[in-house]
Amino acid sequence: MKILLTGGGTLGSVSPLIAIYEQAQKQEKQWEWFWVGTKNGVERKVVESLKIQYEWVPTAKLRRYFSFKTIFDPFLFIVAFFRSLLIISTVKPDIIIGAGSFVSVPVIWSAWLFRKKIIIHQQDIRPTLSNKLTAWCSNKITVSFSKSLEDYSKEKTEWIGNPVRDALLSGKKELAREKFNLKENLLTILITGGSSGSGALNKWTWQNLDSLCKRANVIHLTGYNKLNPNIKHENYKQIEFLGGYMFHVLHACDIVITRAGISILAELAYLSKVAIVIPMPGTHQEDNAFYVESQKAAIVYRQDKMDDRVMRTVINLINSETERAKLSQAMGDLMKKGARERMIEILESI
Repeated sequence: MKILLTGGGTLGSVSPLIAIYEQAQKQEKQWEWFWVGTKNGVERKVVESLKIQYEWVPTAKLRRYFSFKTIFDPFLFIVAFFRSLLIISTVKPDIIIGAGSFVSVPVIWSAWLFRKKIIIHQQDIRPTLSNKLTAWCSNKITVSFSKSLEDYSKEKTEWIGNPVRDALLSGKKELAREKFNLKENLLTILITGGSSGSGALNKWTWQNLDSLCKRANVIHLTGYNKLNPNIKHENYKQIEFLGGYMFHVLHACDIVITRAGISILAELAYLSKVAIVIPMPGTHQEDNAFYVESQKAAIVYRQDKMDDRVMRTVINLINSETERAKLSQAMGDLMKKGARERMIEILESI
């Protein structure tokens, strides 16, 4: 069987697809794998490191805001569509899988013309535009959250959770404790605004650093080029990007203060972590965060409400094992486990 994965531009649409590939390798499936992404996206090096054959198409967007680039997008999309036709006719895949990236739209439409089997995966609570545009021609739709079942055809939609990568499953808290010299008698707090960082989270952390570090080990991901060398404390570790150690740290931490990207929420749910969530304003993250809050799986604050209450909440969580246990249980129940394994079953059945 030949499987073509399509997604890119950010790692958000890439991670679940790689997780599916990893699970198939673990089960020793003798399938051929191909990938269509962006020309110079962050996904390219990751995919090629896995020895998956990589092709690219131009990236066009259906923008919902004014930009001079909008003038060229229709032409880019046409080029991407015809390049996709060439790729599909050459590779001859049996199944195409996309997970929400706009680069997948021309690929999936081209695959439909060849009557290929198509699976799309919806990660976020808010349906992505790319999935809206391709849902009509898909054979199967999988979703991360049960609420998303309302957004697609009942006949072909299934709630499976979000596939997570091998690296998360094999994380070891002992490695994080050793690397960052974490004190055993203190809880550990991870603060992360994602790979690009969050100015608002960084500012809040530095303003409250003394209070935080009196009570916990603090590992702070500032984002690229956002370190503040003037900020220091013996219980404080300031890092731009954790890379592979991110998964070890996730296993080691007791409380996570984070944005509401679907990848980090899926990882926190898989590990049943206690979380305080501050979504990026005006984005799909707000939908993710407020849904998680409605399930009592995390404490959510709007970015413009990051005042003394957030610090009081952190202190309360540090002091209350009961509160942490309630949030941990609810977070663990938020998302189905076994999404990787179920996706392999779907691939075989389809």
